[in-house]
Amino acid sequence: METTIVKIGNSKGLIIPKKLLTAFGEAKQVEIKATDGGLIITPLAENKSRSNWEQQFSDAIGKGFVPENDIIDIENDFDKKEWTW
Repeated sequence: METTIVKIGNSKGLIIPKKLLTAFGEAKQVEIKATDGGLIITPLAENKSRSNWEQQFSDAIGKGFVPENDIIDIENDFDKKEWTW
């Protein structure tokens, strides 16, 4: 499929036809990599930074990290004087 590179301000851009957009779910963000002879455009998950949290937690627990032991007990004057337990 051919398209035209267009001027957008001081940059240039591509108009991606709807047929191609629907092929990968109309992602709002993409990653672009330059390769020998072209570009690779890959759709990103909506929140890439959190997309693999479940796997990261599973890996950490597998290495012996237990979430209940990760709590840091920090107390300040407000905690000591103002809170009633």
